[in-house]
Amino acid sequence: MGAAQDLPADPGGYAARILARLAAAPHRTATHWRGRATTAGELARAVTGAARTLRGLGVGPGSVVGILVAPNSPDTLVARYAAHLLGAAVTHLRSANPGSTAPVLPLGAQLRILLDTSTDVLFTDAENAGRAQELCARVNRRPAVTGFGVGAGGAVPVEPADPAHLGPLAAPDPSDLAAVVFTSGSTAQPKGIRLSVRAWESTVAATAASVTEDDPRLLVVTPLSHTAGPMADAVLAAGGTVVLHEEFEPARAVRAVTEHRITRTFMATAHLYRAVDHVRGEPADLSSLRQLIYSGSTAAPARIEEAVQTFGPVLVQGYGTTEGGRITLLDPGEHMDPRLRTTVGRPFEETAVKICDPGTGDELPTGHSGEVWVRSPHVMDGYLKDPGLTALVLRAGWYRTGDIGRVDGQGYLHLLDRVADMVKAEGVKIYPAVVEREIAALAGVAHVAVYGVRDMDGIEHLHAAIVARPGARVGSAEVCSRVGSALTAAHVPEEIRFLDELPLNDSGKPDKRRLRRLSATV
Repeated sequence: MGAAQDLPADPGGYAARILARLAAAPHRTATHWRGRATTAGELARAVTGAARTLRGLGVGPGSVVGILVAPNSPDTLVARYAAHLLGAAVTHLRSANPGSTAPVLPLGAQLRILLDTSTDVLFTDAENAGRAQELCARVNRRPAVTGFGVGAGGAVPVEPADPAHLGPLAAPDPSDLAAVVFTSGSTAQPKGIRLSVRAWESTVAATAASVTEDDPRLLVVTPLSHTAGPMADAVLAAGGTVVLHEEFEPARAVRAVTEHRITRTFMATAHLYRAVDHVRGEPADLSSLRQLIYSGSTAAPARIEEAVQTFGPVLVQGYGTTEGGRITLLDPGEHMDPRLRTTVGRPFEETAVKICDPGTGDELPTGHSGEVWVRSPHVMDGYLKDPGLTALVLRAGWYRTGDIGRVDGQGYLHLLDRVADMVKAEGVKIYPAVVEREIAALAGVAHVAVYGVRDMDGIEHLHAAIVARPGARVGSAEVCSRVGSALTAAHVPEEIRFLDELPLNDSGKPDKRRLRRLSATV
């Protein structure tokens, strides 16, 4: 939990290092997307051409480049690398959360992003050029529109260029803005999170340190605008290949691991469950996998055990937030110990964690439950145009996560739930994640979400939504008996709904807001 080392202030930062690596081996395959392979040379020329075009449009330190391209296309990386080479920041207008690629955000939400971030240039492609022009036409200080395959309506087309003709680059200022990432979390409206160059560069450097295999191959099934982005950066910087999928689909993802000899991938926890179910039904050659990283929501120990049996010693559980970056890690060896599967691991070397009283902010002794506070070089600068919320969650260099947990005597972090998700039913504080873990231990349960629903009098009631495994039968009585005997009668859900599929939000987590609305209409 020591302090992070100062990062080298190289001209162009991490993006320049990636560009140099691409140009050094131009004939190797850098990316696969929609059935097309792009060589490192092609990607390097695309980044260079985009940077030259953006520079011609006046982009530099203090500028913001909006990115609106097809889901997880290589252009997502090209636009970000080009902007960061010039010292500019980026923001994404497609999805507002990690976990799965949502459809394009509504016009109003995208317009709000353009206005709130004061976007100077919108980078798009032929597939999204019409929406890009429509958006920019609604802004008084109309952003320029650029990209590959565009040119109508005054858009400035990008042409690939030789990296040797990139021109001079400046060393990035660590305090400058690198990205504004929008996330809706699980309970609130989308918030703009300001990430500095220091935070972005430190995340890429820390991620790169874990890529040790000779020929790294990354499968991306979640948006490059979030957690998967630095992972792609690290693999490309190591001379590897990135296979890009627009969304997570278990059969296609498993097939890609086999066909492309994937060595690492990242999934939301709910995606991991679906992958386990698929592989158990249709075994596949997954021998190339070295790391299967999952995160996003607390995993049920019973499902982790299934995943260990299915994938072997390659599982890595990460706990982190968009605001606080990466926090803890449960490595493959620790996954083999059933006692540790109830934890999210121990903090990364550069990360400090403490448990505090949610009301007073006072640090609590080891073993006591409270709010998780984090300090690391990856922590955000604050929320966009919301100094009040920023002051609430950032305290003297510490970030208040809003998660409830405890640290045991060995330094492992045990998460209970979100502060905001806590349900107070009949005077008892109930953490839904605790109830979910017990229900998930039932053999016939595939997925479960537990949540609070308020009645007309404002009184909270505990509800559960369950998806059974194919061919399995699970009854309410079995669920209630399990929860009541393992926990208390107060933890037993008042209402249990059995669904064919659990709705997920864009982070790959159960969409509890939608489930609450569903309960309210019944």
